[in-house]
Amino acid sequence: MKSKKKPAKKEASPREMPKFYPIDEEMKQLSAMMEKEVLDWPGVSKKPMFGMSGMYRGRAIFAALPRTRAIRTPRCIMLRFTNAAETVRESAKKDSRINGVSGMTAGNWITFEVNEPSSTKDALGWIGRAYQAVKK
Repeated sequence: MKSKKKPAKKEASPREMPKFYPIDEEMKQLSAMMEKEVLDWPGVSKKPMFGMSGMYRGRAIFAALPRTRAIRTPRCIMLRFTNAAETVRESAKKDSRINGVSGMTAGNWITFEVNEPSSTKDALGWIGRAYQAVKK
C-alpha cells in the first residue's frame, strides 16, 4: 500500500513575515494607556493580532498597538490609512517618527515610533487620523 506524501510546506519569504520585537514594560504601559483612550472612541473595538491589539472602527482596522511585541522596532505602533488624503501623507513625510510613508497607498501600513512617553500625545493624534480615514 502506497502512502501519500504531504506536500512540502512553502517557506515564508522575508516579505511575507515581518520581524517582531519584544517590547519593554514601559512600552506595554504606554500602549495600554493609548488602547484605553482609543477604545472610548465611537465604534471602536479590538482583536488580538500577533502580540498586538488590532483596533477596528466597525469592521475596518486602522491601528495595531503592541501588547507583547511590535513590528519594525520595539517602540512602534502601526497605523493603516485606507483613504489617506494628500495632506496626511505630506504631514507624515515631515514627521521623523513615521516610517513607511513612501509606500502609503490604499491599505498600506506605516509605523510611528513612540520614542519617549511624551510622544504618546502625538501617537494618539496619528491614531485619530487613521480612525478618521476609515469609512464605516
